[in-house]
Amino acid sequence: MQLNQTTLRGILAEILSVDEKYIVPKQGNWWNPQQPGANVANWCAYRIKSNRPRTAPSYTETTEEGQKAENSVCVMKLASIELQFVGPASEQLAQSVAMWPLRGDVREEFQKVHGSVMYEDYTAIPSDFYQEGDNTVLAWNVPDLKVLWYDLLATNQQPLKTIDIGGQINV
Repeated sequence: MQLNQTTLRGILAEILSVDEKYIVPKQGNWWNPQQPGANVANWCAYRIKSNRPRTAPSYTETTEEGQKAENSVCVMKLASIELQFVGPASEQLAQSVAMWPLRGDVREEFQKVHGSVMYEDYTAIPSDFYQEGDNTVLAWNVPDLKVLWYDLLATNQQPLKTIDIGGQINV
């Protein structure tokens, strides 16, 4: 499974122990739990800012539980993720991200994408959150959470082998 906007949403919902509808992509055209009538105390917006490859692709043999081994292409990537917490407990939630490397449930969730939270800068920064001019509240942001993960792509083929045709090359 890849670390992308969809899978990250599910991972964050499990880590924060909330319904997935309160974990929203940080984009303007998405339903916002801060809207009138939502009755939500706290919620989290997220965005993957980058997924930077850290290694050259290589072939590997993968085995999922109960399945036969298959050839895959593997690339190690470093994701830079932005989190924004809104609500009365937003500061506490943002500060708690610094504890994530020690939490077993966080490790288990990121193992789903063959990943791990990196020991990086867990700075929590406040900002104003504007909801179309209606209700300005204070939000707390973790602007650069890093996750190192492996992107595996099943090739369903054998690695290419060299071909020796016994001829000569004329230059």
